[in-house]
Amino acid sequence: MTALPRVVGPERAAAHTLRLARRIAALDHLAPAAALRLARARVEAGDPLALAAPGQIWALRPDVEEDDAPACALGILARHAEPPALLAQDEHGTVETLPLAVLDLFHLTTWKDEPWA
Repeated sequence: MTALPRVVGPERAAAHTLRLARRIAALDHLAPAAALRLARARVEAGDPLALAAPGQIWALRPDVEEDDAPACALGILARHAEPPALLAQDEHGTVETLPLAVLDLFHLTTWKDEPWA
């Protein structure tokens, strides 16, 4: 099972994947079936571009050194489209804007309405 269904359950994961597929179809002018295949592949790969959303907590991947990352865990408070960035809070309460690509160092662990609730 990929990370998203494990974290939020299969129904919420499917709903997220369908929303992503609709967005991909509209933005990239793809057929719905092709957009759904692409969305599923991105979700299964744990692609932060497809997954990152407010309310999530991402933990440092075990293969990443702590010194190579801004924190051991990040709670996403907001996501900005242009440029792709996150307003994130670390485990100590520090809030900062980070590039979306920083999530390549992390894996999704929790998705609630409020990340640190």
